Parts: sequence; structure tokens; C-alpha cells
Amino acid sequence: MKTRSWFNRLLFTYLPIFYLSAGMLVFIFLMVINQLMERQMTDMSESYGKYVTQQIESSLQNIEQLMITEIHNNPEIKQYVYGMDEMNNRYMLERSLSRKFNYYLTDFPLIDSIYIVRFIDSRVLSTSVSAPLQEFGDRLFIEPKLEGAIPLEWSGIRPFKVFPGDQNEYAVVSLAKSISLGSQARGILVANVSVGAIQKMVRGMNTLNVSSTSIYDQNGVPLFENKQDSGTMLASVQSHYTHWNIQTGVQDKVNYSIVSSLKEVWTVMGLASLALFTGVMIYFARRYTYPIDRMMNSIKKYLTSKPDELPDILHEHPDYMDRAVHHLIDVANQISDVNKENVLHRQKQIFVDLIRGNVVEEHEKEIEWIRELVTYSKFHIGVVLIDRYDEFCSVYPVRDQYLLKYVMSNVAQEVAKSYEVPMVVEWLDSGRMTLLFKLMEQDHSTENTVGSICETLREWIKNNLDYAVSIGIGNSASTVTDIARSFKEAEEALSYKKSVGGNRVIAYWELEGNVFAGMYEQLQSIRDLAELFKRRDMEWKLHFERLMDTIQGKYFHHHDIVNVLNFMLFHISKEVSELPQSYREIWERAMGELSKEIENFDSVSQLRSNVEVILCTSIDQMNKSRQGRNSQEVLREAKAYIEQHYSNPELSLQLLSDQFQMNQSYLSRLFKEEYSENFVDYVTRVRMDRARYLLTHTEEQIQQISQQVGYAHYFSFNRMFKRIAGVTPGEYRKQFTSSQMEAE
Repeated sequence: MKTRSWFNRLLFTYLPIFYLSAGMLVFIFLMVINQLMERQMTDMSESYGKYVTQQIESSLQNIEQLMITEIHNNPEIKQYVYGMDEMNNRYMLERSLSRKFNYYLTDFPLIDSIYIVRFIDSRVLSTSVSAPLQEFGDRLFIEPKLEGAIPLEWSGIRPFKVFPGDQNEYAVVSLAKSISLGSQARGILVANVSVGAIQKMVRGMNTLNVSSTSIYDQNGVPLFENKQDSGTMLASVQSHYTHWNIQTGVQDKVNYSIVSSLKEVWTVMGLASLALFTGVMIYFARRYTYPIDRMMNSIKKYLTSKPDELPDILHEHPDYMDRAVHHLIDVANQISDVNKENVLHRQKQIFVDLIRGNVVEEHEKEIEWIRELVTYSKFHIGVVLIDRYDEFCSVYPVRDQYLLKYVMSNVAQEVAKSYEVPMVVEWLDSGRMTLLFKLMEQDHSTENTVGSICETLREWIKNNLDYAVSIGIGNSASTVTDIARSFKEAEEALSYKKSVGGNRVIAYWELEGNVFAGMYEQLQSIRDLAELFKRRDMEWKLHFERLMDTIQGKYFHHHDIVNVLNFMLFHISKEVSELPQSYREIWERAMGELSKEIENFDSVSQLRSNVEVILCTSIDQMNKSRQGRNSQEVLREAKAYIEQHYSNPELSLQLLSDQFQMNQSYLSRLFKEEYSENFVDYVTRVRMDRARYLLTHTEEQIQQISQQVGYAHYFSFNRMFKRIAGVTPGEYRKQFTSSQMEAE
């Protein structure tokens, strides 16, 4: 019988174990995927819950803002609650208010009903009834508020009916606002929102029909429940505005529960497989190592009993076992040296875990600075970023880079020591050095201390090295687990570096009130800039400078700056598309250069200079392309004449042609070709721009304003203004006054 070799024995023993182990790893992978799916579904449910909460809050806040606006700005409401209506116009006043309430029901689909309660005679006026309070179906909701304080928040779900004996009772949530004269309440304005409308709005958000949503008011009463949306609830979001609880999950038809239940089966199978494989490995290990153990024991006995019969190599080492032990000790010492060299790597990994919010393991606390963390009560994180890191890498070889980074680490330690602040320094990646400041609770103004240390470090690097750095600082952390939050804040502060420029310290607490909220407030200025650019009016520079001043005066994210400037290019392109082909070709070349500048800029100041140069160059090229056209000077004089004499009601194309001794049709064609609009539209725009300014910056009567802008008859001015602005001059002035009051 042929005996198998030890190689074949080991191969055919451990190869099946290898395959089984690989299968187990696949099983563990499936378990991890399952957990990730659960976590992702939970995160999606939470995000959807926040979205639903934001939509509901936004709709209810719009209703509340409507009520506040009406209470403060609607004279009819004040006239009604103060009892200033006379018998002959009471019906007209109530009818006007009722009609306006009906408009609100149309504009705000969530509103079910609106009514006013007047205190002087306890009378109620709504869209459908005008009656004493005793005859009103919602009397039980109003009466407690006649003498007590009126809640400032939305009510919980409650029944509502118009008439006391009405059987058609349905659920609403309500908001009541006091109508006061000084400190004395004169009435209440109540808005009721239908629970059914809220349910319909929430269902409209569930476009994929897989989410399940339940909403409970501040008293824990469900606003609506629908068996069609039943399912597993995964997330709960509390509204800070309404104090409602929005619970979201997935519907039962998604079979989420089946996926979750399989986790238990997989866990049992995994533990059983682990135990089985462990037992098999122990069995075969013992089986195949037993002969080796016997062999080593035999060698030891033989070395002890018959040292003279050893081979030549062993004759040279009579203390073979002792030397073998010393050899093992030497190997252990070498391993110890390697471990000491790896301490820095371990420390760096622990530091990474700390700033990422991971729990520091017990065995890792043997490092000194980790043990000392519990003795401090305040922490700050600073992140030092080398400006223009690509240039830094291209100028210095790798060896010099390590040397400079070592110098920066030592300088940071020395600066912190001069302020008597313990600090840990780690380079987390090639271009970022992270600083952990450790402070005590009794240390006051820790932000100022940390800011001074970082500013001193920045100045030293700028003055003594050939490059500069930017430093972001996070808010103080009171616990070790909160250090990760300070690190995120420091990185967020650094994200504004391109907006404010490099070589500076950016503290997270300085961002409050200085972060740009969005580009929407700049839209009108950008449109005006584009229109002036199209007409090659040099006032476009003023709009561009104001826009860039806003960008440099606030903390902008990089993508916000790109969006604002791309929006500017879009509007200029839109306006230039109406110009002749030669002008459009000039702009297309400039557009390519501008796009590259916007995508690859490093600082806003440099971007501002480059963009302005390109825009000015394109304007100059457009002006040169139209030189040699004999009519250009005449058109410029005609444009100046219009802007000086727009108040003349007799201003016309015939008058202009007589003034400049040109054919009327020829002048009209030149005007259209040069300015992309006909004579009448241009004169109308000039007059309407001046009218808007007079309406918003003066208190002159509208009749006088119409005459100042060239309209002899008020009705012609009123009709033209409404066609251009969408509202009458009086409404335009009223809207502007209201917006100014709200802004104050």
C-alpha cells in the first residue's frame, strides 16, 4: 500500500477548510450587506421624514406669515375688529373680508377656513357665516381665548364645524393670532388647516409609493392613519415648529421585515459554522502536530543523554538549547525594536480614530497622551493646510518635504509651549497637519488663545519658509468624543479658503453671520449687468464690482462662487444672442476663457481681476467691430437725447428723425439692429425704470410721477406700468413698502 506524502496530507486536509472558510467569509459579507441595507433604509426614512417635516413646516409658516401680514397691513380687518364700520357699509365690509378669505383658500390649499372673532360684540365673520359667537359651531375653541392668553403655536388635532347643530364635523389643526391695539386685544384671527389636506400633501410626496408615514400632534394624537400606508417605522423626526412627531418607514409590500428576519437565521448559521470550523482545525492540527511534538521531545532527550554523538555542527555548540533560547531572545528584542518604530504609526492611527469619533480601545490607552486626555476638560482642533500644495511638491524633493514638515511640527509645539498649552501634532495626509489643543475648564477665552497660537504659527511659516499656510479652527469640545465635531468644524472653516484667500487663520466661530446664504439676492443685479453689457454701457462694471465685493465680503463655498459666476455668464450669453453675428463670435471666444478661469481659480481676488480683463477686452473688440459704421455716432447721440428728454410726452421716432435729420425708417432699422429692441420699447423701458425709482424713493403722487416720465394722461401710464411690471403703480409702491417694513 502506497503511503501518501506529508504534502498531500496537509494539502487535502486544509484545502477543504480553506474553501469552507471562504464560504464563511461570503456568508459574513452577506450579513454585512444586510446590515448596510437596514442602515441605508433607516437613513433614507430619516431623510424622507425630514423632507416631509420641512414641507409641512414651510406650508404652515407661510399660512402664519399670511395671517401676520393681514393683521398688520389690512385696514379692513382693523376697521372690523375696532368696530369702526357704520351701519350703511357694514355689509360691504363683511362681504369684502369674506371675499378676501375665499381668495386665501384658493391660494393656500391647506387652509380649510378662516374667520375673525370681534371682542366688542363677540361676533364671528368667516367665508360662510357672519353671526354671534353663541351661534357659531367653533365656540368651544374660541371662548377660552377671550380672557386667557392666546397660544402662539398650532393646536393639536381637533373637531370643527360651522354651526352648532351641524353633523358634518371634521378634523383640523388651528392657529389663532391676536389682533391688538397697543397692549389690548381687540379680536382674534383663526386659520384652520384640514387634516385631510395635510394627508393628501404627504401622500403626494410619496412618488414611489414605498414609504409609510404617520404624523402625531404635540399631544401624541395621530393626525391621520391609513392602512394602505401601514408598514415598518424606521425613523422619527420631531418638528421644532409644530412639535409634531413624524414617523417614517417602508410599507409592508417592500418585504423589509423578511430581510430583517433573515439576519437572525444568518447569525445562528454563522456561529454554528464558526464552531464547526474551529473544531475541525483543532482536530487536524492536533493530529498532524502530535508526531512533530514527539520528534522534538526525542531530540531534546537525545541531546541530553548523548551529546558526543551529535553531528559536527552540534559539536561546535554543546549548549545548543541555551543558545537557541538566546537566539529566540535576540529575535524578540528585534521585534521589540520594530514595535517601537511602529509606535508612531499606532499613535497616528489612534489619533485618526479619535478625530473620526471612534471609541479608543482600552489597550490603546497605554500611550501617554491618550491617558492624559481625561485630565483636560476642553479641546480644540486646528487643521494646517499648505497653500498651493502642488507647487510645494514641485519645488521641493520628497526628502526636503519631510524635513520641512518636521520643522513645522516642532515649531507648532514650541509656539503652543510658549502659551503654556499642551498640544498633539499629527500629519494626517500629505498637505494637512492636525493640531489637538488640550485646555482646562478654568482657562478663559480659549478661542482667543488658540487663535493667537495659530496666528503666530502662520506668521512664522510665512516669514521663515518659502510658502504659506491656511489654518482652520473648530469650536471647543468639552468631551473626548466631541473632538470629532471640532475637527469637522475646522475642516469646514478651511473650505472657505478660496473665498477669503490663503495665508490666514479661519475660525469656525467667525463664520456665524458671515456665510453667504445663497445667490438669489444677486439675481437682479446679474440681470442688470447682462443687459448693460449687451448695450456696451460701461455701468456694467459697477454691477460687476458690487457683485465681487459681495463675494469677497462673505464666506463663500467654492461651488457657490462658481454657480454665481456661471449664472452671470448664462445671462450675458442670453443677452448677447440677440446681437449681430460678429458680436456673438467675439463673446463665444471670451466665454471659453471665462469658463476656464472660473473652474480653475485659486483665489477670488485673482479671479476678479482676470474675469474683468476678459470682459473689458470683449467689449473693446465689439466696439472696434462697429467702428467705421457712420451711423454709430448718431445712434449714441440719439440714445443720449432719449435719456435726457424721456419726460417729453411728444417724444417720438418722427421727432428724433427730425432732430438728427435722418430718415425715420432708416433710423428705426439702425436702432433695432444696434440695441436689439425697437424705439418704442426702448423709450418705454427708460420711462418705466424712472417711474419705479420715483415710486420707491419719493412720496410724490402717482399723477405727478406719470407726468414726470412723459405720460400726459394718468390712465395711459397706469395701463403701461401694469403691462410691464404686472401690477399697478399703487400696488407696486405698497409691495415695496411692505417688504421694507418686513426687512426692518
